[in-house]
Amino acid sequence: MAHPMLAFDPATRQLRTPRLLLRPLQPDDAAGLLAIYGHPEVTRYYELDTLGELAQAQRVLDFFLEHHDRFALVDPLSQRMLGTCGLFFWDRTTRMASFGYDLAFDSWGQGLMREAAAAVLAYGFVHKQLNRVNALTAVDNRRSMALLLALGFTEEALLRQFAFWKGDFHDMRMFALLRQQVDDGPLATALRALGGA
Repeated sequence: MAHPMLAFDPATRQLRTPRLLLRPLQPDDAAGLLAIYGHPEVTRYYELDTLGELAQAQRVLDFFLEHHDRFALVDPLSQRMLGTCGLFFWDRTTRMASFGYDLAFDSWGQGLMREAAAAVLAYGFVHKQLNRVNALTAVDNRRSMALLLALGFTEEALLRQFAFWKGDFHDMRMFALLRQQVDDGPLATALRALGGA
């Protein structure tokens, strides 16, 4: 997938892709998160109930701001937040982090998350010097698994009853992407655009 407009501005920590502006989450983004997580399909495979109140979204936002290096996916024309994508559980010794993402339901199927994820992963490998990125997805979440495979991740394990949400235990699949995989994989163009070649 080509990224002719992929760029990173270190001063603002903003990424630009052909169709999106990715900026760090901000303290006033709760309403945007409520619109995203207020749809049951978005939270279907998430350890998060479907949100119905701004206060709930504020708690999620506060957690992201404290524990995640997470970007808001913004439509540059409408300025609407379409989703989030970012890195967390950072281990500087092993240069490893976990990867998470979500997208507003009415934006599914347009390739937007693949575009955003490629940019964030390239940012992680180039500017944060990551060596490994982990990702977990529910075993039934076919869209998420397809995204990770398209980005070059390798499935490594089935984690039995690893997660608990909505009153039940869930099996999860573990995926990982190594820095050495990226040069010849789907993210190679994004990596080069951010100076990683």
